[in-house]
Amino acid sequence: MRWYPSGKLNFTAADLAVLSHPAFASKPWAGAGAWLRADPAYPPIPSALVFSLLAGPRESRPERMWKQYRKLLEIANDPAQYYVSHEIVQHRKPRTISAPFYELAQYQRWILKNILERAPTTDFAFAYKKGLTLADNARVHLGRSVIVKLDLVHFFDSITFGMVYEVFAGQLRYPQETAVLLANLCCLNGRLPQGACTSPYLSNLCFAKADGELAGYCREKGLAYSRYSDDLTFSGDRIDVKELIAFVRETVKKYGFSLNYRKIHVDGKGRRHRVTGIVCNEKLNAGADYRRKVRQEIYYLRKYGAADHLRRRNDPAYRNADGTPCVERYYAALLGRISFILQVDPEQEEFWSYRDYVRDLMLRAAE
Repeated sequence: MRWYPSGKLNFTAADLAVLSHPAFASKPWAGAGAWLRADPAYPPIPSALVFSLLAGPRESRPERMWKQYRKLLEIANDPAQYYVSHEIVQHRKPRTISAPFYELAQYQRWILKNILERAPTTDFAFAYKKGLTLADNARVHLGRSVIVKLDLVHFFDSITFGMVYEVFAGQLRYPQETAVLLANLCCLNGRLPQGACTSPYLSNLCFAKADGELAGYCREKGLAYSRYSDDLTFSGDRIDVKELIAFVRETVKKYGFSLNYRKIHVDGKGRRHRVTGIVCNEKLNAGADYRRKVRQEIYYLRKYGAADHLRRRNDPAYRNADGTPCVERYYAALLGRISFILQVDPEQEEFWSYRDYVRDLMLRAAE
């Protein structure tokens, strides 16, 4: 079985043989009405069996399809058995990353591509959306007099199974059985796992109502609002900061989220306005300190060469398991930093030459 964006469904003889099985055909949702009521913008999924046929590996024999279906139910009933978790240190704090095994990951990729990426998100969310960047998020606040930056505590961990179920059942109008199945495949221990490809897009959908209320408040007050994952930014020429924070606190609390009171930043006139790492006072740029450090890296790279420079730095992030410098990883990271500067401000001619220089070194290293 295959679904196309036009709304067309293709069935093979094996699909029809499985769908006509008494265990499926006797169900009330197996009638034509269940298929016709489906929103043509999304794949019609009246049951777990149909999802298995749509999202699972292509099989040509009914007995293999039934085996695939039983495996799907096994995964959905106990998804924790299909993850491997590890900790990383980010901003000096440990964070648990849970990566799904291949069998679960293939279902999540299908859900992301065929369902979630078709679901509309608010215009105020800039993270995890194709074609949008950190610069687009910062541009919303360009030239404002006052900027208030707030942060949500444990953003992904705050998103529960019930919130994800509501996305599939409420927003996307899937039947209860399907919504439960999809939520099970996207959650781990009743929460949204960091490491699943579906989690970022689901986080935007789960926070959509809160986005709407915050944006409505800002329209009334003449403020600008944007959100990049768990970073909330507000700007305007005049802001009642105390009132704003109180409103945001109560709004996000209503939807199951909490503010991080250690990360409240207010930048007024005469101060550098930085939004998600980008300076946005009069024009967007990556910041003088950031550019200076990249220039410094290029200087040492030219003076000592990559290997010697990395030995002097003695940074474990750019070291192989045997202790030798990992030049390829260093080149990739440096190119990423240069690309970020050019993405924010393409008129930085100096950094175009740096980009070409590092790319040339990468090509030589790969020979």
